[in-house]
Order: sequence, then C-alpha cells, then structure tokens
Amino acid sequence: MTPDQKTEKNLRAAVEKMPVAIVITDAQAEDNPITYVNDAFQRVTLYSREYAVGRNCRFLQGERSEPEQVENIRKGLRNEEEFQVTLTNYKADGTPFRNLLMISPIHDDQGHVSAFFGVQRELKDEEQEKVPQGEALPLLRELQHRVKNHLSMIVGMIRMQARQKVTPDSFHAIARRIESLALLYDELLDTSRGYGRDDEIWAGAYLSRIVSVISALEGRAAVRVNANWEEIRLPVDQAARLGLLLSELLTNALEHAFEGRESGSITVDFRQREDGSVRLVVSDDGTGLPEGSNWPFGAISVEDQQSRARATADQKGPLDTRGEEGRAGVGGSIVLSLTESMGAKLSVKNNDPGTRITVDLPRRQ
Repeated sequence: MTPDQKTEKNLRAAVEKMPVAIVITDAQAEDNPITYVNDAFQRVTLYSREYAVGRNCRFLQGERSEPEQVENIRKGLRNEEEFQVTLTNYKADGTPFRNLLMISPIHDDQGHVSAFFGVQRELKDEEQEKVPQGEALPLLRELQHRVKNHLSMIVGMIRMQARQKVTPDSFHAIARRIESLALLYDELLDTSRGYGRDDEIWAGAYLSRIVSVISALEGRAAVRVNANWEEIRLPVDQAARLGLLLSELLTNALEHAFEGRESGSITVDFRQREDGSVRLVVSDDGTGLPEGSNWPFGAISVEDQQSRARATADQKGPLDTRGEEGRAGVGGSIVLSLTESMGAKLSVKNNDPGTRITVDLPRRQ
C-alpha cells in the first residue's frame, strides 16, 4: 500500500466512526443522487453503501411516508435552504421507522450549492413523544450544525488540495482533523455521561481522548505524552474549537519539537483558574522554536491560504500546505482562526528547553 493509499484509508476510517447516519448528495447532478453514506446509515437503514450510492434518497420512502413531509423535502431542496422533517421511512427489510432528518446545503467558493449534507436519526418510541412533528432534538441539531460547518472547512481543504498532487502529510492532516471531530460526536451522543444540558459537554474527557488518539496517530515511541485535566463543562461549540486547536498544537509538537533527537516529553494541561477562566497548556522539552520564528503569528487567513493554493495550482510539483522553516502554513492559520473565534489569548514562548503554548479562554459570564 502506497503512502497516499494509506492516508486515504485513514481519512475514510475517521469519517466512518461518526455515530450518526450521514448522507451527502450531489446537488449539481441530475436527480440529486447520493455520493456518500457512512457506516451508521447502513446500520440504521439496512441498505448497503453499494445500493445507496448513485440513487436518490426517495428509496427510503414507502406506503406510510407522509405526503406533506415528502413535499417539505422537495421544497427545501428546491429552495436550497436548511430544513428538517420527521417522517416515516422504511428499512431494507420493509420495517418502518420514524426518521428525524436534517438537511443543509454546502456551498462552493463561488457561493453555489454543490452538495446537500444530511444527518438522520432513528427515533425510538420514547423520543417520539418528546419531539413534536418537524422539531429536532436539541442535541442532534447542535451536532448537525457542528458536522456541517466543520465538513465545509474540510471539503474546502480537500478541494484546495485536489488541484494538484496531494502530499501524504497534507492528506493525513485532514484525516486527523476529522478524527478529532468524530471524538466530539462520540462524546455528544454518549448518554451514559449524563450531561444534563444539551448545549454543554465535559471538555476534560473530550480533550483527553484527543490526546490519546493524536498520540497514537502521530506519536513516536520514545516521546512521552502526558495529560492532566479537570472536568470542566464547556459549550459544545467552544469545546469543538478547543479540540481542533489541541489537535493542531499537539501534532505540531510531535512533528517538529524533537527533530534530531531520539526522545522527549510533551505535557497537556487543562484546568480552570481562580478567576473562572480556563487554561490549556501544551508544553514540550524539545529543541524550541527556530531562531526568528514567530509561529503562528503573522499567518495569513485560511481563506487567503486557499487563494494562494489556487494561484499556484498551475505550477508543477506537489502541494504541501504545511509551513517551512518556522513559517506558518495552513496549520498556523487554523490555530489563529480557532483562537480568535473563541475570544481566547494565545501565548507561544520558548520553555528552555522546549516550547510552551498557552491558550486562555475568558471567564464565562
């Protein structure tokens, strides 16, 4: 198996771990056919991926499918808007089930709808009593928004990189980001955690799982990764951004902090401070920042990164979206973007030895 094939396999495996049924259709093809379903879709509907791909989703409909909800689906797709319905669908064995369906359009760089992204949830008897017709479970709606927003970013990166030969490192970075999101969705849908409120999760458990997964994906046998955390409740959106940020910071340390060395250690610390703010620290005892490096400050925006990639698409050679010689590439741009979106303060300092990166989230009002 070539490096490209291996990283593509890792990417697909990460997407497949998402615990809700996901469907992506091609909005620009005739009859809006399915282009992708995940394993959860196969488990819920009993239809195979081979059967579903290339067909319109209407094969799930049957005798008891509500005509008014079917029309709502057609209207939503026709108007290219986000919508939700609850209707009766049928599994491959003929068993009817109540399907809570939410669909969102995905736009390309020119603002055109290139695909529709759907999240499906089979409602159990007790859930049907809690969910009035046409309304979504708050947790599932939150989940759908997170998946769609992050999928849009990842689809944009794939589109950006697909203009040239994709380097294994670039593809692997995409797989890692999807893996971090998949862990969030596991946490969101783990009812045994007893969240109580559907707009928050225990961030410590989520971040600790990211540390474990990234260490396994990117780790080196002689580099120890230690994690210390407090169980702090954070809003789902903030936890998602913080998880992606930790993924970038930890990966950067594993890739660059120990060049020319056989061993070392990285510590991830997540705690609430006395003033109510939350602090995430990623520190290592590696070689430290290159002389003159100002990573990630000064990195251009993700949008400008994509524009630069498009501008160089006609040049020969592979496209590598990582920075070189201390300069911030796409990873640095994402770090700054995520930090700014959370209203957090980012500090990057030499640790003598190594590097210490601190992210301070403001005190919640």
